[in-house]
Amino acid sequence: MAGVLLILIPAVITYINTKRNNDVIDEFLKQSEDALAAIGDVEVEDFYIPQELSGNAETAPTITHSPETAQEDQSLASGKKKKMSKEEMLKRTTGILIIPKIDVKMLIMDGVDEDTLRVAVGRLPYTDNFDEVGNCVLAGHRSYTFGKYLNRLNELDIGDRITVRTKDKTLNYTIYLTKIIEPDDFSIIEKNGTDKILTVFTCHPPGVGSHRLVVQAKQD
Repeated sequence: MAGVLLILIPAVITYINTKRNNDVIDEFLKQSEDALAAIGDVEVEDFYIPQELSGNAETAPTITHSPETAQEDQSLASGKKKKMSKEEMLKRTTGILIIPKIDVKMLIMDGVDEDTLRVAVGRLPYTDNFDEVGNCVLAGHRSYTFGKYLNRLNELDIGDRITVRTKDKTLNYTIYLTKIIEPDDFSIIEKNGTDKILTVFTCHPPGVGSHRLVVQAKQD
């Protein structure tokens, strides 16, 4: 019985968190001028957590490994980490990241602290906003589970499409670069003075995280 409970508890917690995130996504889209009905719901799980990115602007953005999913679930189950409420999630959500090719639909929030990236892909501080000339950089967790969060980011190719849905706009991007970099390569956060760039990155490979997988796209 104890063994069965150890298997069931993380699964139940994952289901609850998935439903909560999807409810917030649906509510955000309902508040938009038009819902993206063509994009189906996708399950979401836990996120990759960058550290040392949310404080001093002069601090080098070193990105560390995320904890195991099971440890995250157990931590939540034991009450050590308070879950963000739906109301707070909706209030903080600035958009929805949609990547049809890999069935991604994720909340976007400002910040890359642990609490934020447990429920959303986060925009790095001091990077540009959506629909602005510059470089908007998003960091997200790459779950160990196939198809969860940015686990399939490696399947994207040049020419593939990314959409960001805000409350009043639909922003479409075309991927022009994919690459794998060292953790201390900060070139991906460099400013851009001519185009509206979206940069999305995560750990690589899953379960190891020795490098960073980066996708960059240009707004149409």
